[in-house]
Amino acid sequence: MLLVVGLLAGACSSPQNTSTQPSPTASASAAASPSISISPGAESPVPAQILSPAPDLPVANLCSTQITVTANGNAIPLLCQSGAVNVPAWRFYADVSASVLGLGLNPTAGQVEAAICDDFKRGHATKVEEDSGYKLASTYYGWNFSIDPEKVTCQ
Repeated sequence: MLLVVGLLAGACSSPQNTSTQPSPTASASAAASPSISISPGAESPVPAQILSPAPDLPVANLCSTQITVTANGNAIPLLCQSGAVNVPAWRFYADVSASVLGLGLNPTAGQVEAAICDDFKRGHATKVEEDSGYKLASTYYGWNFSIDPEKVTCQ
């Protein structure tokens, strides 16, 4: 991929190639564009740190890869291919799912359900958004609850 980027950079900086053979330069750019557009989605590790609103360091590894916001208001991917928590996704959900993301390492199942309900009421999270926030928190903290945020009944 670096070779393709290097060749593309060389082709773009060379006026000779552009002026004498516009068709090959255009097709080289078109062929290289998919490789370049994949590059922003590349994953990189992130050093362990407390991500707001969390009170604790994560149990899971952290990573960074570009997120995409879907039509239903979710951000994907939540996790990188390695299973690490995607920091841009965490930051995306930090406001809407603040209660569940801020619970810490050792909550009870009841505390998790109460936080989910609080996010519905105060953060105005949709069930789909809260499901994503819960998955991020479960991975970050290493929780093993069998809670489905979409089925939690709130008073």
